[in-house]
Amino acid sequence: MPAVALESRPLYGIGTVARLTRVRPETLRIWERRYGLGASQKAENGRRLYTQTDLEHLQIVVKLVEQGFRIGEIASMERKTLEAMMEQGGNGNHSAKSEAKPRVLFVGTVLCGWLDQHPGCLTSLDSRLYRGTIESVETELTGDLDAVDLLVADCSALNVEQMQAFQALRERVSARSALVFYQFSSQRLLSQLNDEGVSTAKLPLDTETFAAHMKKLQGTLEVERGVSDAGELAQPRARMFLEEELLKFRKVKSPLACGCTQHLSELIQSLNAFEQYSSQCAVDSWSDAATHTCVYAYTNQARWLMEKALQAVLEEHGEQ
Repeated sequence: MPAVALESRPLYGIGTVARLTRVRPETLRIWERRYGLGASQKAENGRRLYTQTDLEHLQIVVKLVEQGFRIGEIASMERKTLEAMMEQGGNGNHSAKSEAKPRVLFVGTVLCGWLDQHPGCLTSLDSRLYRGTIESVETELTGDLDAVDLLVADCSALNVEQMQAFQALRERVSARSALVFYQFSSQRLLSQLNDEGVSTAKLPLDTETFAAHMKKLQGTLEVERGVSDAGELAQPRARMFLEEELLKFRKVKSPLACGCTQHLSELIQSLNAFEQYSSQCAVDSWSDAATHTCVYAYTNQARWLMEKALQAVLEEHGEQ
């Protein structure tokens, strides 16, 4: 069976790369023609496309050129060598590494098809997509695979075979965090995954759930790097009231003279809206990801506490 190549996401056109590197498109074309320093992907129409790795490599090259190095001297050097040169130059490599996006491997036909329809979910990630099943990874993805920060897979009917394949792939790519989307599974398998530090979420996918879990996983990596506090990563809580119920509570006369039922319903609706908004905020760096993780977690907990308050009022006065 022939080897299957991983697909890179996001992909950038030369105009976007020129804006992000502050290098004119004409200069980028010259660098590619003379030194082979350019896009590694090509669209069906022949248009050259840059991967996240291509972009980050170019950004380092540009910083070295700004420090006085000649492009002809450094264009063919490996990235590790360029990063070492930045450190020796006294500029440090901290800024370059801090802006690097987390590397994520997505596995599964359903998952990759959904990501095709929601490309905005990948703007803050350096992603690789494999469109086969988790069971076919071992035979189709031959050779060494780069280490990843996050491994995300869809296992529609999670069974022992799929879980073992997932665990083997996680070890193979040295994934620091992992997430499994499933449709059917036994509680025993889910508990086993959770015990091993693997997050789980039920299919079908939606942007809010996807963003919330990705930010939680990103935040976990931030904790490992010492950037944020583990207390910020509280487990997201499901909603206790439907939107239709909250609308009804706002219109029905409150059992309390102060109108707490209406006020709490209105407040919960506002928190619902902001919770969804915060889960979809685009981020451009690890620092942004950690901040948005906190915002989402705090909003989620605030909404849940207000729902508990509303539930107490309704139960006290026989409304439920």
